[in-house]
Amino acid sequence: MAKSLASMQFELLREVFDLARAQRASLERDDLDEVLSLMGEREVIIERLARLAEEAAETPENVLSFPGSEEHARQDQLALDTVIRGILEHDRQNEAMLFDKIQQIREELPRIARGKRMASAYRPTSEPGSLMSRSS
Repeated sequence: MAKSLASMQFELLREVFDLARAQRASLERDDLDEVLSLMGEREVIIERLARLAEEAAETPENVLSFPGSEEHARQDQLALDTVIRGILEHDRQNEAMLFDKIQQIREELPRIARGKRMASAYRPTSEPGSLMSRSS
């Protein structure tokens, strides 16, 4: 039996939902390389969703739905809406986590720069006339 458009969309959206959850786990581990890899996977799935939407738009206007399928369509749409809301919620939380991490980095960068300047001030110099002995 062929899958309906809604069930194919749901499967793909569920994959995006799972990837959003995986992105959060990667953010919690500070594994930004994995976050970027998962973003790439999401893009591929979203492209597949766009192709499905294009195919659905190509359905001729004279094709009618089966009697009683309107209730199924409402249920399908409810399922799709639910998984989309889940994806959006995960994305909001992931965005907030990423924003917090960026803020932490912004706060830390001046301290790192100051530490580097202080450490370089203690480096021995090899210039003539320096206070360091050449034999050390």
